[in-house]
Amino acid sequence: MTTKFTNYYKSIKMKIRSIIILTLTLCPAFAAIGQVQPGGPLRFTLSEARDYALKNSPVLLNTARDVEIAKHRIWESTASGLPHADLSSAYSYSPKLAGITTLFDTTGTGGENPFGNFVFDPEDFKTTFSMDIRVNQLIFSGQYIVGLKAAKVYAGLSLLAHSKSKVGIVESITNTYVTALVARQSRGILDSSLTTLQKTLFESTEMYKNGFLESTDVDQLKILESNIKSSLSVTERQIELMERLLKFQMGIPIDEPIELADRIDPIVDAINLEAAILDSFRVEDNVDYKMLDTQEKLMQLNMQVRMAQFLPTLSGYYNRHEDFDRNFFNDLSPNMFGLSLSFPLWSSGERLSQTSQSRLELMKAKTNKKMMEENLLIQYETALSEFLSARDIYSMQKESRNLSRKIFSKSIIKFKEGVGSSLDLNQTQTQYFTAEGNYYNALISLVSAKSKLESLMSNKEY
Repeated sequence: MTTKFTNYYKSIKMKIRSIIILTLTLCPAFAAIGQVQPGGPLRFTLSEARDYALKNSPVLLNTARDVEIAKHRIWESTASGLPHADLSSAYSYSPKLAGITTLFDTTGTGGENPFGNFVFDPEDFKTTFSMDIRVNQLIFSGQYIVGLKAAKVYAGLSLLAHSKSKVGIVESITNTYVTALVARQSRGILDSSLTTLQKTLFESTEMYKNGFLESTDVDQLKILESNIKSSLSVTERQIELMERLLKFQMGIPIDEPIELADRIDPIVDAINLEAAILDSFRVEDNVDYKMLDTQEKLMQLNMQVRMAQFLPTLSGYYNRHEDFDRNFFNDLSPNMFGLSLSFPLWSSGERLSQTSQSRLELMKAKTNKKMMEENLLIQYETALSEFLSARDIYSMQKESRNLSRKIFSKSIIKFKEGVGSSLDLNQTQTQYFTAEGNYYNALISLVSAKSKLESLMSNKEY
């Protein structure tokens, strides 16, 4: 009987060591990880979460509006060179006239009248009422032609910025979603550890009441129980924060619960980059390079706009005038055509200075594009190396975890059969829990490296 209780006591001590190792190993590994707590009506796979974010992300909604603004600016620039029509009218009334009307005979019966027998009424001079319709048409302007091209290029830049935001959203959603799944597993491990600890604590308390354990063993279990509950509380708060982050990225109201439908293993198994894709990186397809290339074009057009300031501007107009009063002196032609020519002569070097500045800005843009090209090649090589290393490390850590789990299971069997020592069991437990923590860290690093590489190589039009 004494031997039986001695072996049981050793078993309790080993459980205590296991829980201590589990708590100290897994809690730090997942201290900075949190995720959405499942249980809501909205259920998303990783692919569905990406698609939802691409349609509802507040960041993308604003970049899409920037694209629409740029389209309107194209028409704004175009319309400035199309016919413009303006309607104007004027009405005036003078209650008292000057003395010029007394020089004429307003009755037509005598007196000095330079107009002969023509009779006019002074009241006609008191009121004037006219209306003009004027149509203006730009005929030639160098600034207009170049500005129209610049507006179209600017619209393309806005579209590239929108695409870049989409690539960033996809990367962020992927990392957040997978990290969330890992965090949920970590919470499950802590829950399982707490259940095991509470069961062991109950058994140890009963043995202590019967005099088979010391009070320090029970107190140690109570401390461990308190530590695990504290870790669970911290994890829950981190999960809530991560839930808010994921919903913000997806464009879901903060109070709306969501559920993650995918599991970790299928997602990781899907990370299989083919050799052909690894060598398919082209700098010209990268969105950052495209944006700098577009900015270079804008700088080129800006220099052309400055140079166009030396060219003349020619415009034409048509004016239709109508008088609605009986004023004798209103003798304007109802139709009028005309041309307007503006030719810049001298600006004391102002236009020349502006052109020089724009030329230097263009040179800077060319240099920035060249630097970006070299930088992107370095980024690609670095990201590819990090991905391949992460994939190899993940494969090794997965194998190490499986072997450690197998060794740990065999050690338990040997210990129960009395052919293994408690020291061997303690070592295999430590090895197994350490391998679990390393495995999850390698998993997160693999997904992050893959997402970074995909974002760098992405030439997809979302």
